[in-house]
Amino acid sequence: MSHDELKKDFQKCVERAAGHRHVVDVFGDMVRAMAIAIESPFTIGERNEELEREYAAIKARYTAAEFQEFPKALAITGAAIELKREDFLGHALEALGASNTRNGQFLTPVCVSRMMAALLYPKLDDYTPGKIIKLNDPSCGTSVLLIEGAERLLSQGVRQADLLVIAGDIDLRACDASYVQLAFLGYPAIVQHMDALAMKRISPDRFTPGYFLHRFPMRQIEKPVNPSIR
Repeated sequence: MSHDELKKDFQKCVERAAGHRHVVDVFGDMVRAMAIAIESPFTIGERNEELEREYAAIKARYTAAEFQEFPKALAITGAAIELKREDFLGHALEALGASNTRNGQFLTPVCVSRMMAALLYPKLDDYTPGKIIKLNDPSCGTSVLLIEGAERLLSQGVRQADLLVIAGDIDLRACDASYVQLAFLGYPAIVQHMDALAMKRISPDRFTPGYFLHRFPMRQIEKPVNPSIR
């Protein structure tokens, strides 16, 4: 199945789940449920219970038939990112007409993001395995810039285990989409729902499975060898 076909299938999942609802709200619920499903096994205590309650609340808003589209959308997202290691959910959001240009939310095309990554990382000379490189975007959207930056570094021989992606945004839907994609890509990542201008956290930071699988809680974080993507 092609990437374009997967986009169409994702859109159909949202539309079938929508019923009388707006696709913007359904997309938001879908990516939120996806993010919770991925994060929950890596949490304990009150945080885990909070996520379980939130997931149950989302599920309760839909009929059984409608909610069946949620795991389908998750599987489609994983397949699409495996096929092409690039932003999928951002383009799915745009295809649904659910991007919010009135609030200044615009999708950066992959080709532009790729060009920016090439300009920022033309050649990496001083990387040595084990030295951590941070990529930081405090207004990440669906993380297209971070993904292209990370993929550029991987193509230059940087180990995925040495990349720490820090994605922040004031929009929860964007944070959820970023978390899902960064998790599927395998990056060690921290996703921060925050107001970057006020330097204020809105909800707890989230850590992708790759963050734990590559032992980042136990590793000393060093200074990045290149400027962070901003």
